[in-house]
Amino acid sequence: MKYKLLKNCVLSTLSCLLLYNIAIAQEVNEKTPFLQKVIIKYSLSSHVDGEPAIQPAVEYIFKPRVAIQQQLGYIYSSPVSNIWGIRSRSELKLYLSENAKRGRKQYISTEVLYKYVRNYGTRNFWREGGAYQERLDFESNRSTIGFMPKIGLTNDVSTKRFAVDLAFGIGVKATYYNGNVPTDASLNFDDNEFLFNEIFFNRGLRSIDHEVLPNFLLSLQIGFVAH
Repeated sequence: MKYKLLKNCVLSTLSCLLLYNIAIAQEVNEKTPFLQKVIIKYSLSSHVDGEPAIQPAVEYIFKPRVAIQQQLGYIYSSPVSNIWGIRSRSELKLYLSENAKRGRKQYISTEVLYKYVRNYGTRNFWREGGAYQERLDFESNRSTIGFMPKIGLTNDVSTKRFAVDLAFGIGVKATYYNGNVPTDASLNFDDNEFLFNEIFFNRGLRSIDHEVLPNFLLSLQIGFVAH
């Protein structure tokens, strides 16, 4: 009887240990600890923008499905004038699932845009509807604010050290103009420059004005997981 009791105690202890180990394993599988991520990115698509920029970005994934991202760019080139400016894109992301499917994760986001641009230089302008030409020193400032919902696709940064982020968005933006170009002045249209002048210059050299326009974005960013 004594040996039978001891045997039952040992078996009960082993059974309890086995059940405990199974429970711990299930808890680990069900509650895999979430690790926050910091991703350093660079926007390749910002260089093919009408006003290209050097534009790095930082994304901070602070919840399994929620992240914030900040881009800040320096606008360095214009096809028609000297230029400098800054562009900020602030974004809140919601990943559609915690786990990647086939190594990819989809997300939706909202983005707030701010851009400040200063055009300056010396050009020939037509005055009074083309009656004569005048060479003018000019300066024009533009401030733009915008809002855009986006959809995107990225790789699984929880298992990879690199990041590739592709996104598309359609939104709206408001631009405010303030410059010293007379209201009757227009650029000397050259056949080879007409498109650039009309899109990037005449529309941007308004003395005091504003407009609201649709805003489209197709972006490609690459980077690495810093933390």
